[in-house]
Parts: sequence; structure tokens; C-alpha cells
Amino acid sequence: MTFRRSAFALLCAIAMATGILPTSPVGAVETTTDQIVWLPCGQIECGKISVPIDKDIASSGTVSISLYRRKAISGSSPRTLLLLPDREFGSDARTLAEKAVLTFGTTITKFNVISVAPRGAVDAIMPAGNETEIGTLGMADDLEAVRAALNVKKISIMGWGSSATTAAAFIMQNPTKVQAAVLDSPIDPSSSMFKQAQQHIAATTFGVKTAMRWCASHLSCPMNANVAKELDLMKTNIRLERVDSGITFEAVARAALRTIVDGHAQELFTAITAANNGNSKPLLTLVGTAPTAVNAYGRCADVSRADAKRIAQAHAAVKPYKFTIGSEAALYALCAQIPESERPLGSLKPAPLAKSARVLVNIARGDQVTAPSVVRALAKKMKWTYAPVYANRHLVAGYDSATTVAAMKFLAAK
Repeated sequence: MTFRRSAFALLCAIAMATGILPTSPVGAVETTTDQIVWLPCGQIECGKISVPIDKDIASSGTVSISLYRRKAISGSSPRTLLLLPDREFGSDARTLAEKAVLTFGTTITKFNVISVAPRGAVDAIMPAGNETEIGTLGMADDLEAVRAALNVKKISIMGWGSSATTAAAFIMQNPTKVQAAVLDSPIDPSSSMFKQAQQHIAATTFGVKTAMRWCASHLSCPMNANVAKELDLMKTNIRLERVDSGITFEAVARAALRTIVDGHAQELFTAITAANNGNSKPLLTLVGTAPTAVNAYGRCADVSRADAKRIAQAHAAVKPYKFTIGSEAALYALCAQIPESERPLGSLKPAPLAKSARVLVNIARGDQVTAPSVVRALAKKMKWTYAPVYANRHLVAGYDSATTVAAMKFLAAK
């Protein structure tokens, strides 16, 4: 035992004796490997692992990735399940671990659950000068580093959005190291990002029309009587500056991203109605701030500069149907200001055994962010199980009860 570990154990013993550390089911301090030291933090354990920024460049330095663990409390031989949160939507890594039983049910207590923060998150901050190195392939390397540090031959995975894409890339490269995986709304890391972007644009347009149809069919929606007329009035009010100067077409698109994508279309329509009636405050609360280069790091890390330009132009060329969702044109345009990625997606070649991996792929049929056609094509190409969900939102596992039950059953199956 090293001096650091001896001192660490002594300090923890003193803390336990004096009541500084909380008493909980995971109150015992445990050092599992040389790479990870687990500490009690509430009802879970917290740890960190240092991984290479670029595993192929020894001088690239390292980044510290936060891990959150909830140990299994049932079953004789628990598997290891990695939870991988999306970078933008849904719960963060710590929340996923803390609320695992509430979110996924008691089946998850059969697993040693470890939630992994994605590069660039507040609990996985990149070193100065490497802020843009948060691409999917780098994060796939992080998963292998975590698996190796845990000293397990195979891992199970549940990933959402951008991290589901990371998991897909990991499985394509390391199919024999995965017991089972549930991927919620991934894109294809082995196909052209530009071609996929064109399908995402169509999904966004469909999402706007679906939200409008919902409003027209629900009396609770304030513009139920004539949705198109009220949205046209909003556009006129913006052009004639009858609303607050902070309300622009781009701002409305950001407000749509923060509402419709989470299944809260009524919140957006209520705010637009208020703005049309002279009260811009509710809509201003929803719009947030315009995207900056920092917000674009994740997207730019996965595309070449040429493809980023093409994607930005494709989004900008779309004439919105009443309004659009998100800021993709602006975000991809910002890639011109960011160092070009050295590991863009699209050229990854899946290992032959990846097609026999046990993978369940979910997507909401009305997803407004990730095109269901992209996800369906990925599942078909890889011969993975495809299970779309009748819902109008982005991300479904942990949000739709039937989908969540099916996902946990799939992971727990022998």
C-alpha cells in the first residue's frame, strides 16, 4: 500500500469516527483499482479517472473524467452497467446515478451502475488548450479506459443522444467487450455527417408541424382556434418590432428547442400568445442566449471544416415552416472559428462482430432533434434491434415507462 493510500485510509477512518462522512449503504471507502479511488458522496460513490486526451499521442496530456457509482444490492454475480448522459438534453451523469432506482426501477439494483461524465461537461472539464477535443471517438476511447480500470471483461451500456453515438462507436470498435447495450437516439458514427444532417432538417420540420397539429387539437393550447394565424402574427410582430427586441426568429427557434423537444409544446405556444398580446416576458425567459463557439465544440469535433460549412449552409437555406427548432445553422457556422477536428466521424469501419452485438436502439417517431430515419438505418445496417416509440420528444429511455421497462429487461437478460 502506497503512502497516499495509507494516508487516505487514515483520514477516512478519522472522519468516520468523528461523524464527518455520511452514513449510507455505500458508506465504506473502497479503492478498487490503481486508477480509481471511490469516495462516499451521499447515497452513491464518486470517483475520477485520468484518461489520455488522445490515446495515440503520448504527449497529448490527460483529462480527468468524473464517475458516479451505485453498487448492486441484489443478484449473485452483478454485471457492470455504464450510464452515458447526453451532452445537452436530459439528466447529467451524477443525477443518473443518484436517481437510478427511481428512474429505471428495481431491476437496475442487479447491476453495478457507473455513470460516466462526457468530456467537456462541468465534471469532466478539458485542460486549457484542449477544450475542443471532445469528439465522439475520443469519448469512445474513454469508455475503454474505464472498462480496463474497472477490471471487467465486458460492460453493459445505456447511452442517450450524443453519448449513445459514443456507445455506438465503442461497440463498432470493441464488440467483444460489450454484454448488452441500449442506445437512445444515436446517430451513425460510420456514415456521412452531411447526409445525416439533411435528414435531421426534415425531422425538425416535421416536429414543428406535429407541434402545431397538437395545439390545434387541444383546447388547452391558447392558440387552438387558429395556430397558423397566431404564428403568422408573431412573425409580423417580430418584423415590425412590436415585441421586445430580444425576440427574433432565431430566439424563437431556441425557445422551441427548450420546450417542444422535452414534450412541452404548450409552454412555447403560451409564451408566443402572451408576446402577441403585449407581454414578451414569458417568451424572453425561454429563449436563453445566442450560441457561442463553446456551444459548438461538440459538433465541430465530429465533422471536418468542409462538412461543417455544408451542414451550416443546408440549415440556413431552409425556409422555416412558421418557425424552426434549434440553432444548428449558427452552431455549425462557428466551426470556422474552431481548430479543425483531427478525428471526424464518417470514416469509422465497424468490426465484423459488431453486427452480432446485443444492442437495442430506441428513438421517438416524432423526435425533433435526431431523425428517426437515421437511427433506423443505423440499426438495420448493424443488424441491431430497432424499437421506435410513439412519442413526440427527444430521448425516451427513462422518460417513457414502457420503453424504460423494455430497456432494463433487455439489459438484464442472460
